[in-house]
Amino acid sequence: MSMLSPNPLACLVSGPRLTLPAHRVYNPPMSQNEGKSASRTAKDIEFVARITAGDEEAWAKFVDQHTDWALFKAKEWCVQHCPHCAGSYLCGLMSLSLQREGKTPNFSRAECDDGMDTYIWLFEQLKRKIVKYSGKNDCLLSTFVWTILNSRELYIDWLRWKYGRAF
Repeated sequence: MSMLSPNPLACLVSGPRLTLPAHRVYNPPMSQNEGKSASRTAKDIEFVARITAGDEEAWAKFVDQHTDWALFKAKEWCVQHCPHCAGSYLCGLMSLSLQREGKTPNFSRAECDDGMDTYIWLFEQLKRKIVKYSGKNDCLLSTFVWTILNSRELYIDWLRWKYGRAF
């Protein structure tokens, strides 16, 4: 004789139930979320306005906030296109990553600048493209930047910049 319950869904029904306050913790009312994202979006719009007006401090803050993402993309792209044998040069991207972590890179090898050129190119593109940021649909600046960095069009533009119009 089987020990199974006659109703296999009985364990789901008889389990603990969520009460309304616990439910609101996981799914807060829209009005609470809308105020937070709207204020963050407004701050992002003001931040972009400062950058486009030429505020060097705002631009430095933007670069600092998004350097890790730009380093990730530059490494991802450069690994496939590196002209040097592994170990013969120290990658400039690795050097910058180590410096951001508070470590000193090993300068016994010559440093390759191809990755750093890509890193700088990425920020030039971001500076040119964030002018179009409007916060539409409560889109945060970080989401806007992440979308640009992961776009196929930016990668194709990089290939064209690096190798010419062959791409």
